[in-house]
Amino acid sequence: MTTAAPRELVIYGGGGHAREAVDLVRALNAVRPTFTLLGHLDDDAARHGTTVGDLPVLGGAAWLAERPAPAPAVFLGLGANAVRRRVADRLHALDVEFATLVHPSAVVAADATLGPGALVAAGAVVSVAVRVGAHAHVNVGATVSHDVALAPFTHVAPGAHLAGNVHVDEGADVGIGAAVIQGRRLGAWSVVGAGAAVVRDVPPNAVAVGVPARVARVRADGWQLA
Repeated sequence: MTTAAPRELVIYGGGGHAREAVDLVRALNAVRPTFTLLGHLDDDAARHGTTVGDLPVLGGAAWLAERPAPAPAVFLGLGANAVRRRVADRLHALDVEFATLVHPSAVVAADATLGPGALVAAGAVVSVAVRVGAHAHVNVGATVSHDVALAPFTHVAPGAHLAGNVHVDEGADVGIGAAVIQGRRLGAWSVVGAGAAVVRDVPPNAVAVGVPARVARVRADGWQLA
C-alpha cells in the first residue's frame, strides 16, 4: 500500500492562534506524517524574513501568487473571525487549497462534516451530525453537541459548550467558558461573552454577556468589514 507524501503547508498569520496551529500540525505529524510545514505568511511586510518560533515568515499573499505549481495548502491561523473572512476572500482569487486541521486528541463523530479551513483543537468534541463550516474554529476543550450548525468563520472558544441543535450564524464568536442551551440561534457576527449562559437567541451583531446572557449592545450592520 502506497503512503501519500506529506502535503506542503503554510500558516497564514504569526500570532498566538497561528502558533497553536503549528503545534497542532506537529501533533498530527507525530501520529502520521501529514504536512510539511514551510513557514508563515503575514501581511505585515516588516515581519517578512523574520521567524515565528523556528519557522520563517516567507512573505504575504504575493508569495503564494508567485509560487510555482503545485502551490502549498494554506491554513488561516487568524483568531479574529472578521480578519479570517477578509483574508479568505482575497486568497480565493488565487485558487488556494485550504487545509482542515483536527488534533489527534479531538473527538469528531463519523457523520460530522468539516469544511475547508476548519479547525478542531486538542480535547474538543464534535458530536453526531454536526456541521462545521469553512474556516470555523472549535478551540481547545470545547464541546459541540449533536446537530449543531457552525456557519463559516465562526469560533467556539476554549471550554465553551454548545448543546444540541444550536445554530451559530456566520462570524459569530462564542467566548471562553460560555454555555448555550439547546436549540438557540446566535446571529451573524454576534459575540457571546466569556462565561455567559445563553438561554435565548442572540440577534445578529449583538454582544451578549452575563448569566443569563443579556444583550449589552448591538453593533452596526457591516461592522466586520471595517
